Amino acid sequence: MTTASPDVAVVITTYNVRPLLERCLDSLDAARGSLVTDVVVVDNGRGDDTWPMLLARDDVRAIRGSPDLGFGGANNIGAAATDAPLVLFLNPDTEPEPGSIQTLAEELNRRPAAAAAGPRLSLPDGGLDPAARRHFPRPGNALHRLLGSPRLLGPRPARPYNAGDPAEASVSEIDAVSGACLLVRREAFQAVRGFDPSFFMYGDDLDLQRRIANNGWTSLYVPAARVWHHKRQSSRQRPLRTRFEFYRSMWRYYAKHHDEDPWPLRLLVLGAIAVVGCGGVLRALAAARPARTERPAC
Repeated sequence: MTTASPDVAVVITTYNVRPLLERCLDSLDAARGSLVTDVVVVDNGRGDDTWPMLLARDDVRAIRGSPDLGFGGANNIGAAATDAPLVLFLNPDTEPEPGSIQTLAEELNRRPAAAAAGPRLSLPDGGLDPAARRHFPRPGNALHRLLGSPRLLGPRPARPYNAGDPAEASVSEIDAVSGACLLVRREAFQAVRGFDPSFFMYGDDLDLQRRIANNGWTSLYVPAARVWHHKRQSSRQRPLRTRFEFYRSMWRYYAKHHDEDPWPLRLLVLGAIAVVGCGGVLRALAAARPARTERPAC
């Protein structure tokens, strides 16, 4: 641990993914470049050996969380334990490439109108994680995404929810980057009072960046910063809960940020979320049932 004032606080909320977390932590020294970092890990898990592993390391500060705390709430605790001017919220199932954190910080610092920045987030097959570049959910693009763009909804929206992989490799403004690797100015983070803890998981990063945008700031997509994302390693441990929270976050986000939409439109969007969400939860329940009822072999 360094005694110099940190340039960037790295906050990681983890849940029972010790091997991935170790790989993530081991990648940070090269990823930070010449920056001074303060690494804080909030352990929301139980039942694995993550906690003793964290206590044995001298390059992190460990905070005991809770399985019921949620992603946003735990990140707020981690951010409050630091005072660096930039805060990088990082998933434990990510591996930042060398220099990536420094690249993000430099791009954000040279653009004073921007408050958040995210990297090119690559899936294990090398493809772009769709969450790396997104437009804010709106009734049109949300319904297309929920219902699979049926003909009755008309052409694909001009600003679809997932913005896709751009051909150019330059820094660009985008509504939202992924919370799996999200660099935020502390000033902007504190101005909007951090993550909304009512989002247990999913949607919390969109909500944060929406509130930041409402305050006049922008978000940046920085493709020169590259981070690998081994996606859904924590969420698959609780498939029923995570499926429920996925759709609950959609409902929460729309109800919070679109309260002035005409009531027929609100009824249509919220009804679609409820119907599709119920179907998703029931499918997750059916998939989990055989594992619960299976008897051990004699």
